[in-house]
Amino acid sequence: MIAQIRAEMLKLATVRTSLLFVLATAALTALIVGMQAVTAGGEFMGPLDEPATQAALFASGEPVTLIAIVFGCLALATEFRHQTIVTTLLADPHRGHVVAAKSAGALAGGVVLGAVGVLVAAAGTWVVLAVSGTELLVGAGLLGRAAAGTVAAAALGSLFGMGVGGVVRNQAMAVGATLLLLLAVEPLVGSLAPDLGRWLPSGLATVLASGQAAPGVGLAAAALVLALYGVATAAVAALLLRRADIA
Repeated sequence: MIAQIRAEMLKLATVRTSLLFVLATAALTALIVGMQAVTAGGEFMGPLDEPATQAALFASGEPVTLIAIVFGCLALATEFRHQTIVTTLLADPHRGHVVAAKSAGALAGGVVLGAVGVLVAAAGTWVVLAVSGTELLVGAGLLGRAAAGTVAAAALGSLFGMGVGGVVRNQAMAVGATLLLLLAVEPLVGSLAPDLGRWLPSGLATVLASGQAAPGVGLAAAALVLALYGVATAAVAALLLRRADIA
């Protein structure tokens, strides 16, 4: 299985898709920082000299979780689309090893994407504060928790996406179903049943990326439940792959 994991890491490090996701993460995060900086002091955000506004700027990497989930969806579903799953299983017939290697790759890819989001958000916020001559008012503890939470949310989100891709197998359907869940179903559930909505993947990722506990949801609990989502979907993907007739 070690060889399978190494092969998966090498694949992620060399394919063009990984680079595109990194660039998309950096671009989206920079765009969010810029938009929030421009609207600071307006109707929806306070001025730059407020700690809450600065914390929001530093948390601009939060949407990277969505990108990481889509990245994870492609990890296993792409193998079925291009039929490379056949050669993958010929190299290692143990199907559990294949899913485990894909899980490790998804986690690693999520960590990279989360780190990119954190670094771009921090750099962008520093530039905004420096240009505006605003003093940094956010404590190092909160910044550290938000950075670690963003990376953790991206990694666990990527694992969750990998499991969904392995269950659905169709690449387009997996991505579409995941985006529908995150962008339509979760907001609807959150508006109708807020207590339940906090425990859905997006709500948990928001808690982690903020670095602060939400009402009824602590940081440790958010990380644990999001990890359970990922482990559960990966386990189902492994079970289905074990029973599948691959030809």
